[in-house]
Amino acid sequence: MICFLVPVKSEKLSSDWDKFSELVNRSLKSINGQKDKDFQIVVACHELPENKFEHPRVHYVQVNFGVPELSNEDWEKDRQLKEGDKARKIQHAFEYANDNFDVDYFMVVDSDDCIHNGISKYVNSRLENNIPGWYVNKGYFYTEGSKFAFMIRSNFNVRCGTCIIIKKELFPQVLQQEPYLYYFHEKIELEDNLSLIPYPKPAALYSMANGENHYMSQSKMMNLVNQTKLFTMEHIKSVYSKISRYRPRFIGSRFKKTFTFYKIS
Repeated sequence: MICFLVPVKSEKLSSDWDKFSELVNRSLKSINGQKDKDFQIVVACHELPENKFEHPRVHYVQVNFGVPELSNEDWEKDRQLKEGDKARKIQHAFEYANDNFDVDYFMVVDSDDCIHNGISKYVNSRLENNIPGWYVNKGYFYTEGSKFAFMIRSNFNVRCGTCIIIKKELFPQVLQQEPYLYYFHEKIELEDNLSLIPYPKPAALYSMANGENHYMSQSKMMNLVNQTKLFTMEHIKSVYSKISRYRPRFIGSRFKKTFTFYKIS
């Protein structure tokens, strides 16, 4: 069985709690849309989302440690505090799942992302193969409100936290302790010469610039764009790189069904 772990940030760190709650609920509905129903979902949070999605397979674990105190002056330090909070919640969800379910594989899903509805079926059909796990090499980027999603054909796991499916006994290796507690979603090479292998399909939809991202906020995206001057060789290389790596896809009924996706009002 696969178990999905969903860390949810505190209302105190949200710019719009009602909207963020909608994003969380959409993510949970997307995870719960798996074709193979042999899975569980553990949500770790301080406060429960508004109008929380309820289902027998969804389990909310409220943590009792403090919410990070952000300075709003040192972006990198604040990011580390938020990533540490996220990692602690992942750890709590992992421990809860281990105590309550017979889990073979774990997958962390960021609380504003959506996932492919065939993941549990794919993983559960390969339990006897003793595979260390998979990493999501291909996935979609989505800007809230857009009619299109853009598929990135490589290195999706470096950009998005919804990207690792890993055996239970290996899971602690993706929780990095130093220099600060961090969920190391970029990790592919494991101990004892083990490696994660690429998942064969675009498996996740990364919601970007929704006002709630830890890293890729709308202001951060604009800063990155503004760093590149138009019509310079750097700009031309950047445009070519994007064209070669990204493929637009219209968000039609088939796409929505595959990711149990809908637009946030």
